[in-house]
Amino acid sequence: MKGLTLGQRVGLGWSSQSCLACHECLSGEQHLCSTAQGTIVGRHGGFADRVRAQWTWVRPLPDALDLAKAGPLLCGGVTVFAPLLIHNVPPTARVGIIGIGGLGHMALQFANKWGCEVHAFTTSDSKEAEARKLGAHYVHNTKQDGALKKLSRTFDLIISTINAPLDVAGLLDSLAPKGRLHNVGAVLKPLEVPAFGLIMGQRSVSGSPVGSPTTIDHMLAFSARHSIAPITETFPMSKANDALDRLRSGEARYRIVLANDI
Repeated sequence: MKGLTLGQRVGLGWSSQSCLACHECLSGEQHLCSTAQGTIVGRHGGFADRVRAQWTWVRPLPDALDLAKAGPLLCGGVTVFAPLLIHNVPPTARVGIIGIGGLGHMALQFANKWGCEVHAFTTSDSKEAEARKLGAHYVHNTKQDGALKKLSRTFDLIISTINAPLDVAGLLDSLAPKGRLHNVGAVLKPLEVPAFGLIMGQRSVSGSPVGSPTTIDHMLAFSARHSIAPITETFPMSKANDALDRLRSGEARYRIVLANDI
């Protein structure tokens, strides 16, 4: 592996290779390469005991990171960290995070340590205490009538981490002028975006996938410096079916890690 030493702690995320020759790759945006190969897509997947990857995507792990918790950072972690870099978010920004789950619980930590005023959007009052512990300064239950209207013209950036339909009109109204609604949650239904919701405040709707190798390095260094880690549940590989049942139940908090049997 070029640039790495034997025995070095390394991690591999969602992507395992890219062409290294297209405009995106040569511009440092390898994650946008049209021929990029996923680590578990069309391959042996997460149950393999070996993996082949391009050296570019195999990233050194800072010593301060716990190996048992580093895996989710390399996928979900960089997914919610990247928007802060993409949009040059200043530490004075007001940032909203929709969803306190596998992605959202890491997004709250990143936004807080970035220096932002952090608002968590949830549909369950039971998650308020944990959202605050993870870094939210304010928690809003969007099921309550008028919750979004009270936040009109507030946010510089809202990151949606959920895969459920969104009240796009209400969210756009809660953005400050030139604010942005950024999607990293894979909502399967088309977003209904009202034109005037964009035009009148010069607002934008955007999205992004994971991140380039350089972005991953930035995220890992930031996580190590600020002691950011995902909340995980660990299962031995021999209990993989139990782990999958736990995942299907929707009760996992918030990422499941499969470890080699001891």
